[in-house]
Amino acid sequence: MAISVRDIQEKEFATQAKGGYNVEEVDDFLDEIAEQLAALVRENLELGKQVTALEADVETARQAAIEAEKKTPDYNEKGYFDNLQKSMREAMIGAQRIADQTLSDAEAEADRIKTEAQQTADDTLSKAQAEADKITGGAQGRLEALTQQYDALKAAAQAFKADFGSLLEAGNAVLKDKTDLI
Repeated sequence: MAISVRDIQEKEFATQAKGGYNVEEVDDFLDEIAEQLAALVRENLELGKQVTALEADVETARQAAIEAEKKTPDYNEKGYFDNLQKSMREAMIGAQRIADQTLSDAEAEADRIKTEAQQTADDTLSKAQAEADKITGGAQGRLEALTQQYDALKAAAQAFKADFGSLLEAGNAVLKDKTDLI
């Protein structure tokens, strides 16, 4: 008959007056054995539950494999190829949609980049035009000032020439009238 934890805990020994065992030591040792045996029994029960659960999982997996095998089509049957053709058609349609979307996205991105580039070019052109106008305006003003100075110098030169010519004529006239000076 198997010894249980309770049998160990309730076991009592007769004591002898001479040469007997120490009662407390025997009781302590029996308690320790009972604790270890209880832990082993609990572990054994837990392992039994795990084995039962794993056996159920194995059975479920077997049933799933049997069902999957039943559902595996015969490659010679018409339905298999119809399903395959339908799947391929759906895949091609999906691929076409993705390609169309990618193309549309790329065109939108190209338009955005083109618009940004045009805006940058317009801004740069406006800045360059403003700078050119500023430079041209300054150069135009300076040209007008130089033209006015040139005209003034030309008028002064003509006035000087006329005055000098008059002076020469007057001097010449004086020399003609006073021929007796020499």
